[in-house]
Amino acid sequence: MRIRDCYLLILILLTLNVPAQASPWYPIESGRIWTYSSTAGGPTTAVMQDPESFDGSLLQPLLWTSGTREYFSLDEFDRVLFHGAAFSDGSFIVFDPPIVRMDPELMLGHEWETQTVSILYDHSGIEVRRVQARSSYRVIAVGSVTVSAGTFPAAEILRTEETGFLPGSSFRDTYAEDIGWILRTDENASSVLFELTGYGAHGVRTEISSWSAVKSRYGN
Repeated sequence: MRIRDCYLLILILLTLNVPAQASPWYPIESGRIWTYSSTAGGPTTAVMQDPESFDGSLLQPLLWTSGTREYFSLDEFDRVLFHGAAFSDGSFIVFDPPIVRMDPELMLGHEWETQTVSILYDHSGIEVRRVQARSSYRVIAVGSVTVSAGTFPAAEILRTEETGFLPGSSFRDTYAEDIGWILRTDENASSVLFELTGYGAHGVRTEISSWSAVKSRYGN
């Protein structure tokens, strides 16, 4: 077997180890696309890319208009894990262990907490800063929510960073089932920070059923 064939086989085997992307509240399957308005100025778009390697694992990257790539996975308990992010200047941050960004069931009053070490690296891979971080999440409302993109059954989560880079900061994130993140406001819901204006999917993913099918795409 030639070197190129071995390399392709390794890539396929790695892809098969990616967990099924099935979170209804925080979809992370490739091809998803969301557009938001923000107080930071102008529209911003996020696109879920095909899996790629980050910090030694094959993860699902979310690419933002700014060039930031956030990396996610789904664990055996159907929780969405946030592993870190890479920035356009080459610097990156790793969460060890990954942050539990989303629990599978969002019932009113449900709470969870996540603790991690946030490790910031510069563009050359040199560690710049290391911070112990702890955040709490609580579902404070469940019901229909209207944003620019439409009206959806949704759950609102109060997220508070107890310790970390921004200790004491709080905001409200709203998620719609089968859509994902649709709204962010400040702690008192008096100011809209991000609002979903559009969503959808692009591209057609082709399932690869055999190694012969893989080789046929690249010729002999």
